[in-house]
Amino acid sequence: MASTERLIVDLPADLVADLRESVRSGAFASESEAVETLLRTGFSLEGDDDLESVRAMVAEGLAQANAGDVIEADEVHAEMHARIKAIADRGK
Repeated sequence: MASTERLIVDLPADLVADLRESVRSGAFASESEAVETLLRTGFSLEGDDDLESVRAMVAEGLAQANAGDVIEADEVHAEMHARIKAIADRGK
């Protein structure tokens, strides 16, 4: 098992609320797991074509939403969590 270190950070209240909600919803087992996964995902996207792919998907999604073509948020959250986890797993 990799060694761990404790880190104390100050975050905006809305980010903390979102983080805690992601744990409460079962998307992550703990706040630590959520932060680790999100950091690994962010670091793995740096200088990677995946970032451009994500930007393209976001732009496409915004255009679809503006046109009224939307899907349920729960479905989106499940799909995005799976994608983030897959990217994070590649970085391990």
